[in-house]
Amino acid sequence: MAKLDLLIAALDTGHWELGEGFKGLPDEDVWKRPHPRLLSIGELATHIAYWEDFGLTGGTSGSPFLEQYAKYYTSSVDSPLVLDIGAEALYQEVERIHQVVKASLAAVQPDGEDKNPHREGWSWHQAIEYAVFHVAYHTGQIYSVRHLLGHETVDN
Repeated sequence: MAKLDLLIAALDTGHWELGEGFKGLPDEDVWKRPHPRLLSIGELATHIAYWEDFGLTGGTSGSPFLEQYAKYYTSSVDSPLVLDIGAEALYQEVERIHQVVKASLAAVQPDGEDKNPHREGWSWHQAIEYAVFHVAYHTGQIYSVRHLLGHETVDN
């Protein structure tokens, strides 16, 4: 597990940046798409949370996002997802899932080279490394959506 600690710390940093992206986000813009071919902040956030949970625990968080979330872009773009949840509650659920995932990893104590049973053909190292990228990539998209909606965001 010690070999994975740096990756988990990087995942925490990605979630910190995600939190910065939610600062000052008005509820009325959470599920708004800036263009029909771009996903909303809510869709991106549920997608982040779903795949972190499913890819690293098999989906043990008990989150409603396991049932309703934005799948891959190609299967989501023509079917906008809108949930009855505002910015703060959405962010808190994403972070709750992140904490569940971290607790699960701490309990399992996987070795980085062991196979991750939740991602066929992937080691734990590969799965966590990808989760770090995945959070960062979609957090960048969230910032872009906010800018396209005319928001001023945290400058960091």
